[in-house]
Amino acid sequence: MDATALLEALAAWHPRLAKLGDADAGQVVGSRWTRKELLGHLLDSAVNNHQRFVRLRQGELRGFPGYEQDAWVEAGGYRNASWSQLVSLWHLFNLQLAAVIREIPEAAAANRWVDKDVDLAFLVRDYTAHLLHHLERMRA
Repeated sequence: MDATALLEALAAWHPRLAKLGDADAGQVVGSRWTRKELLGHLLDSAVNNHQRFVRLRQGELRGFPGYEQDAWVEAGGYRNASWSQLVSLWHLFNLQLAAVIREIPEAAAANRWVDKDVDLAFLVRDYTAHLLHHLERMRA
């Protein structure tokens, strides 16, 4: 499958995020999360989607647990994390996720996550859209 959109997002956003200092990263954007927590949420999303992509590549997916984003962000301790480490981890993990996406055979794109009634191709597209949505909130 094509990982171009994800790689383009990483190329555009990684330098912007790396320029921010801890003070700016610790500011709340939107209604509840700091930039650190928002990037932590994107890390959690990457971790969860990595498993979804790999499992769906192998066939139909049923009964896979969801995740409660507020609980994950709290458990991650992102509010007190080093911004530079979060940015590095986010960047590197997403590069690996792009590699996973590139290795998905076209025949697997239609594999369904039955519980959510979506296919793997949709999840891959939606992942990048979700990432960009939250990165745009970082500008606030």
